[in-house]
Amino acid sequence: MDLWYSRPESPGSDFRVKVRRPLFSAESGSRRLDVLETEDFGRLLLIDGRIALCESDGAAYREMAVHVPLNAHPGIRNVLVAGGGDGSIVSELVRYPSVERIVVAEPDDGIVEASRRWFPEIAAALRDPRVAIVASDAAELARETKERFDLVVVDYDEDEAPSELGQAFYCDCFRILSGDGVLVNRAGSALFAHKRRDLLRSAGRLKRLFPIYRLYRAAPPAGEPGELLLGFASKRYEPEEGPEAEAWRRRGIPTSYYNEEIHRAAFALPQYALELAAKI
Repeated sequence: MDLWYSRPESPGSDFRVKVRRPLFSAESGSRRLDVLETEDFGRLLLIDGRIALCESDGAAYREMAVHVPLNAHPGIRNVLVAGGGDGSIVSELVRYPSVERIVVAEPDDGIVEASRRWFPEIAAALRDPRVAIVASDAAELARETKERFDLVVVDYDEDEAPSELGQAFYCDCFRILSGDGVLVNRAGSALFAHKRRDLLRSAGRLKRLFPIYRLYRAAPPAGEPGELLLGFASKRYEPEEGPEAEAWRRRGIPTSYYNEEIHRAAFALPQYALELAAKI
């Protein structure tokens, strides 16, 4: 009998992946963690049934979430990652010698340990000496910390984010960002009606706070239907121009998706996204 992972996307569609075998299941706090070995995508980490990490996919998301702000803001030194206990975002941040400190707000150490066991190449970045994993939810850390950050990456889907990551959380992020700081988050997708509502809510929160707010595109990771839109919220820097080709080459950072042309092209939105953005 074939085994399939399936998740409904809307009343009229779902996403299915053929599973070779389940590798791991555990309850971690209030969450369920599963690791599956699949035919097309390698290993998948599921959190409460949703794909959080994919062995052979997802590079586009994490590269665009990190390399776009790092090449738009020349002085990023301190970074806060909200969530991110799987190490995916951190694996791109540690490629930059200029980044001095990375704080990962991850209240569930089960996610960290599952990633270290089943996705060791990605999770290896969590052992970088610049990385500090704080066993606290992101809202509490942002509310209580005295640190200042140049970049905040919110590594949650808008429709899956903990309820405490609302407007108050983003207000705290604005406060703890440096005077020219940047915030990047997964704004969402416009494919289904409920996804459009999530996107408008996410974008509205940030546009009310930051003088500069832009949506940009990334190829969606496994299980994310349609086109993934990320939000770039900045106190100072416009992100569209991106690095010069020679400047990017000098960095010597190997990527599988991001380059200087993709950076600029990502901000050219399709008409449906422009019309949606006009409603914010």
